[in-house]
Amino acid sequence: MSTSQDTTTENFLHWDVESEQVGQRLDRFLVSVLDGVSRSGVQQLIADALVLVNGKVSKPGYVLRLKDRVTALRATPASQMKQVTPQNLPLEVVFEDDDLLIVNKAAGMVVHPAPGNYEGTLVNALVAHYPELQQDEGDMRPGIIHRLDKDTSGLLMVAKNAQSQAALIEQMKQHKIIKRYLALVEGNVELDQGSIDAPIGRDTRHRQMMAVTLTEGRDAVTHFRVLQRFRKHTLVLVQIVTGRTHQIRVHFQAIKHPVAGDQTYGSGHRIPNVKLEHQFLHAYQLELTHPRTGESLHIEAPLPPDLQKVLDNEAIL
Repeated sequence: MSTSQDTTTENFLHWDVESEQVGQRLDRFLVSVLDGVSRSGVQQLIADALVLVNGKVSKPGYVLRLKDRVTALRATPASQMKQVTPQNLPLEVVFEDDDLLIVNKAAGMVVHPAPGNYEGTLVNALVAHYPELQQDEGDMRPGIIHRLDKDTSGLLMVAKNAQSQAALIEQMKQHKIIKRYLALVEGNVELDQGSIDAPIGRDTRHRQMMAVTLTEGRDAVTHFRVLQRFRKHTLVLVQIVTGRTHQIRVHFQAIKHPVAGDQTYGSGHRIPNVKLEHQFLHAYQLELTHPRTGESLHIEAPLPPDLQKVLDNEAIL
């Protein structure tokens, strides 16, 4: 198999698909051409929008066509891509049994290792406390069912075995897991409750950001209910039906009520006398069916102290 490879860009590699690669899945193609990178590592690169086909973000199962141009972040050493370093980092566990962990993630912690960020993640902490989670050294997301943004705090599920992981992923696909968030948004949300139904995809101008877009977007639905109105802000309880990247932040930006403190999608306005270094967004509740027993679970995590402190000072809001 031969591949036309252009290495003129320092940090990225490029391939022009030739006849013998036509019909291959994108992820399998990348495993064959990226030295020392596992399939899970390749899928991670794709999920993080670090792989483009003809200049656009594509899915792992994209079927290659003749003369497609594939671009990917230059492969990192196999030792970095194929194993997670256990780190004894703080880990707040709010539920645990033989099948399932539910942790309360702190804002500022990335969920799993990714290019440029291989340490200090939730996964580094998990494999230190629960080494049995990592059955495959190439798995950079052992037990992870879903993600939270780096600067979003709150509840996150972790499966402790393959059977539980499969069952929980199936619940996610069928929208049977209820995820609710607390968000402080800018402005006065007029409706007491409502829904935002707008497709989300990569921002065409800023590929590391997401946006409401009709051309490349995937269906995204967000329900909300107003809990409290302040002078310049509104506290809302948010329930997401889908789980698109940055969904809540993008949807509330789209209706002109960005999440307070959001440095990517926010207005840039600061709350007077408040040092809010990340978005006011907290994964507050999870409702799910236990993957083995069938028991209904309802888990809550209160607001972290820094966000609660903001709410306690109503006069400035």
